[in-house]
Amino acid sequence: RANILLASDRNSKKYMTAVVCGLLIVLLLFGALNVLVDPYFHYHAPLKNISYELDAEKERYISCGILEHFDYDAVIIGTSMTQNFKASEFDALFGVHSVKATFSGALNKEINDRLSAGLENHPDTRIVVRSLDNMNLLADKDAASYDSYPDYLYDDKLINDAKYIFNKTVLIDGTINTLRYTLAGNKTTDFDVYANWMEGKVFGKAAVLSNYDRPTENSASEKVFDAQCRERQKANVEQNIIETVKKYPNTQFYLFIPPYSVVWFDRANRNGELQCCFDAMKAEIELLLPYDNVHLFAFFDEYDMICHLDNYKDLEHYGDWINSKILQWMKDGTHELTADNYESYCAETEAFYG
Repeated sequence: RANILLASDRNSKKYMTAVVCGLLIVLLLFGALNVLVDPYFHYHAPLKNISYELDAEKERYISCGILEHFDYDAVIIGTSMTQNFKASEFDALFGVHSVKATFSGALNKEINDRLSAGLENHPDTRIVVRSLDNMNLLADKDAASYDSYPDYLYDDKLINDAKYIFNKTVLIDGTINTLRYTLAGNKTTDFDVYANWMEGKVFGKAAVLSNYDRPTENSASEKVFDAQCRERQKANVEQNIIETVKKYPNTQFYLFIPPYSVVWFDRANRNGELQCCFDAMKAEIELLLPYDNVHLFAFFDEYDMICHLDNYKDLEHYGDWINSKILQWMKDGTHELTADNYESYCAETEAFYG
């Protein structure tokens, strides 16, 4: 009986060892498949024979890898104000080969950290198109709007990669779906389509005003662009824009202040924030204009466009035809701010919306 028990015990250990080894083999195979396909481009650009569906819902997983591993000499980067740009239009106008890497709702540090990582891998980048959103003007230099980044995709620490390589969600939602997408005969999403949110959106006065609860005007609560705001903004702009501009003097930075709708200006006015917004914008312009490789654009003087709510789906977001106009204006130098014209631009637009 003892011999039978010993044999049974040995068989149990062999069985457990076989099970553990089998599980390890399966885990390693799954991990190897994640590395090979690399659905979020942590290790490499898209493989030649695999098609990748670039899902805007995963832009904080995908865009980092795009910037670090894709082949390009120009970049479109920014918030949702840049998502509807078409890379093909940009390429045709400027004679570049571009990628689009967007981060909806991101603040300056988040965008600049990712842009800096991309430029380190692509120091010969010719042009960067980047939005300078109003919401970023007075934020702290280290502020972030998104608190659950996949950090294991944002650094070079191998120890973190286990969270990617052996991640069940990456395997199912990323790798397996990529293989299904390929087998279905699809092509990798291009940078006209990636992150573009136009499909199914409704534009016009009714759509914009449905998102607008007009504030009661209260001039007593007027926000002031005081010395503290000015210093905070200066630190933000210097750390998250100017340092990168100075580090890459051969890269041309096409920066633009997005043209929000007239309803956005009405809200800012009734909230007592409009004058502060204009003061902050002017201060930002003055910080950026001294740099020869900065081309700064602003469109608040496109009054017909901004007051025509058919161009907007809400207070801020404009249709892709406006993105096309912005690219053309940049190419033509229309609406570019200079040392000679920025003060008149600021005074004129402030008077119109005030």
